[in-house]
Amino acid sequence: MNSDFENVNSHLPIYNDRIKEEQESFCTHSMDKNNSSKISAELRNSKKSESLFNQIVAFNKRTKDQQQRNELGTFILLGVMFLLFVISATGLFVMWFTEYYNDTMLSNIVLAENSETAESWKSPQPKYDTLLKVHIFNYTNIKEYLLGLEEKIKVEDIGPLTYREHTTKVNVSFNKNFTVTFRDHRSYEFLPEKSTCGQHDTFILPNVPLLTAAVKIEKMNRFKKLGATGLINSFKEDVFKRLTAHNFLWGYRDRIVALDFGTGNTHFGLLMNRNGTSVDSLQINTGVDDIRKFSTITQFNGMPTMDFWSEPECNRIDGSDASMFPPYLIENRTQLNVFLQVLCRKVPLEFEKEVTIFDDIDALRYRTPLTVFGNPQTNLNNACYCHNTEKCLPSGVINATKCYNGAPIYPSFPHFFSGDKEVYKHLEGINPDANLHQTFADIHPRFAFPIGGASRIQINIAVQKTNLIKRQIERFEDFTILPLIWIEITPSDYTEEIISKLYISTVGINAIQLTLKYGTLLVCIVSFSLIIAASYSLNKKRLNQLEKDGEKDFTAKYDIQNAQQRVFLNEYSES
Repeated sequence: MNSDFENVNSHLPIYNDRIKEEQESFCTHSMDKNNSSKISAELRNSKKSESLFNQIVAFNKRTKDQQQRNELGTFILLGVMFLLFVISATGLFVMWFTEYYNDTMLSNIVLAENSETAESWKSPQPKYDTLLKVHIFNYTNIKEYLLGLEEKIKVEDIGPLTYREHTTKVNVSFNKNFTVTFRDHRSYEFLPEKSTCGQHDTFILPNVPLLTAAVKIEKMNRFKKLGATGLINSFKEDVFKRLTAHNFLWGYRDRIVALDFGTGNTHFGLLMNRNGTSVDSLQINTGVDDIRKFSTITQFNGMPTMDFWSEPECNRIDGSDASMFPPYLIENRTQLNVFLQVLCRKVPLEFEKEVTIFDDIDALRYRTPLTVFGNPQTNLNNACYCHNTEKCLPSGVINATKCYNGAPIYPSFPHFFSGDKEVYKHLEGINPDANLHQTFADIHPRFAFPIGGASRIQINIAVQKTNLIKRQIERFEDFTILPLIWIEITPSDYTEEIISKLYISTVGINAIQLTLKYGTLLVCIVSFSLIIAASYSLNKKRLNQLEKDGEKDFTAKYDIQNAQQRVFLNEYSES
């Protein structure tokens, strides 16, 4: 028993140590548990504070990203507006302060070699043909007048005989100096439905070959004059003869002409040289190097000037072909000069007014001045057309004998319109009328080619009382003017297609030009205004954003401080 007790006592210190260790361990564990709870609470509060801060930071970041996206969109809009402004400002300058648009349109009419325009000019389609209307003066009482039974010569205006005129260019040569040389080739088709008489109707007409021979023989030497006079007298030709309209116009074999008084012909017809290839050649500017030179004539029959007249001014060839004019002259309403081969001189056209044709197509109307065939006393510009001529007649006719190889041809306006009554005092049936007899042209306001009008000229012959014919014309005064024919050249009847093209080339192109002019102006103003507005809006947004950012920073700092205070209070209350 004592041994058991001793054993118990011997192990007691060991138990006590273990119990102490367990107690210390328990205390340590209890303290650690309290500390861990405290730390966990701190961590939880810290995480709450950190989460709140992160939320504020994330919100600020999202706000900033949204602001940057908004600014990027504004910058893109500003870029687009600026680009649009630059383009519209450039267009505004081009359309308002340069001739770029007009020059671009006009480049379509220059006669560049092998171009479509040049090919159309050389061989135009039949739908662009012109109409040649011829009026013949029929001498209804000439026998009675020559016998002294009538006081005046009665003339009857017969016509028109209407022909379709198709013109092409032949012997075309494009030159290195931006000119083109050519001859006109014309062909004619009689249009009975547009005529008031037939081609084979006969009329009493002046014997032009005889009247011409009478003048030319006077210039021969004595022996040739006697031989020619005797030969022609053997023909027993009358001063007036009956001819068909066709023969009188387009030619018939004549015995006097066949004698060849320097003409080289055997046939005579007033319009004979007009049919077929022209004996005259022209050289005009193509406009390729300078549109201002377009269509101006530089040479006539290979010569830069003529030698028909007495002074350089009248011999100058600075007019245009009647089919087209320099566009820059149209812009300024400047006087146009038409070189007429039948007169061997230029004829002015003066701007009269703006007109509307075919209901809604604008055109510029030009007319010949009333004094164009005036005597030098009424028109000083015509002085050089009289200085080297045998006779300078009263106003209304012009001496063109040099242009007709010595034939006494004196052109005028039809029915001697605007002429001195002294010229036709011996005639009955002359009724001048501006609407019927004055030349006018309705010119395209941009491209300067005729789109309407009428070119009118009358061919007259002067009767000179020479030895060859003076017995037949005792009642005539020397240099009596007899009208032969008058012609009128007009556009053909336009088809709807041509009228539509004319409409587009006038109204359409003008509408496009006005749209571009005012469109660029409007876009320029609008785009500039949008740039100003967008810049102002962007600047205002930035100022507002800076104020908001300052308020958000203050609020964030305040929220963080509150969070820190709540954490401190939680720690204090738990402790």
